Formats: sequence, structure tokens, C-alpha cells
Amino acid sequence: MAQITNSDDVYKELVEDSQEAWLYGLVAFAIFEEQRIEWLKHVEETTGQVPTSEEIENWYRQKPPGTILRVKGDAEAALAAFINESVEEAVKAEQEKILESAILSEVRLARRFWPQFGINVAGGLVGAIVFSAILVILATTLVANVSPMGIYKLYQGQVSQESKSGKENSQSRSDEQAGGVSGIKGASGSEKQ
Repeated sequence: MAQITNSDDVYKELVEDSQEAWLYGLVAFAIFEEQRIEWLKHVEETTGQVPTSEEIENWYRQKPPGTILRVKGDAEAALAAFINESVEEAVKAEQEKILESAILSEVRLARRFWPQFGINVAGGLVGAIVFSAILVILATTLVANVSPMGIYKLYQGQVSQESKSGKENSQSRSDEQAGGVSGIKGASGSEKQ
């Protein structure tokens, strides 16, 4: 570390020649200069006079080499606190945005509740009707103990009965028609006699 005699030397040590980040050096320089300003105010308050440039230069020279290291540590702590505050503020802002958007989405969903409720009720009714119809069909099938083959035989029996009754009906009609014709013949033959 070079001899420090004024603020330019401190700036060169902390900012220009430093291996750390530029902002880190500026914060350390500001902390060092704040100490000088506090010393100036203290001297002026206790003596009633502003320190001369020689007294200020002596103040810089009297600083031990560890002062620069302490100032760097204070700067690091100040920057870390600033970063933590910034992150906390950003997180709080994002949480508020998320909460606000969640509340708005819930309000929007509440507005859509009644139409959706009506659709759900209608769907439930249709489902209940279809389910009831299936149960009725199933119950009648099980009570009648009708199998698919039984239904087929029953259908075949009805078809054959219809065809038999159709034949009987047609036979009786043809008999009626034949009797009607012979009756006419018979009637006309009896008249001739």
C-alpha cells in the first residue's frame, strides 16, 4: 500500500488500482471519505476552527494500513445489505403481483360460476336419465330372463305366428270369396229351376 496523503490517493487505491469491482471500490471510498468528514465536523465543533490542509494531510497519514481493509469490509457488508434489501423488495413486489392476479382470476371464475353451474346441472340430469333408461332396460331383461337367443326365438315365433295367421286369414277370405261365388251360382241356379 502506497502512502496516503489525500483523497486522490484513497480513490486511486480503492477504485483505480483495485482488483475488486468498480462499484465495490466506490462504496469503500465513500465510507473512507465519510470518516474524514465526520472528523472535520468533530474538530470544528470542539475547537471552533476548520482544520487546515496540513492537519487534513496528517489525518490521512495517521491512518494505519488496516483502515483500507476495514473500509473494504464495510463496503462489502453495505453492498450485501443493499442487495438483500433489493431482492426482498423485488420478491415482495412479485408476491403482490401474484396475489393480485390470483385474486383477479378467482373473481373472474366467480363471474362464470352460474352459467357453468347451469351447464353442470343439465349434464347431470341428462346423465341421470340415460343411466335410468339403461337400468330399466337391464332390469326388464333380467326379470324376463331373456337371452339374445330367446329374443331371436321369440321374434321367429311371432313371425311364424303372423305368417300362419296370415295364411289362415287368407284361407278364410278365399273360402268366403269362394262361398260367395258359389252362393251366387247357387242362387242363380235355384232361380233357374
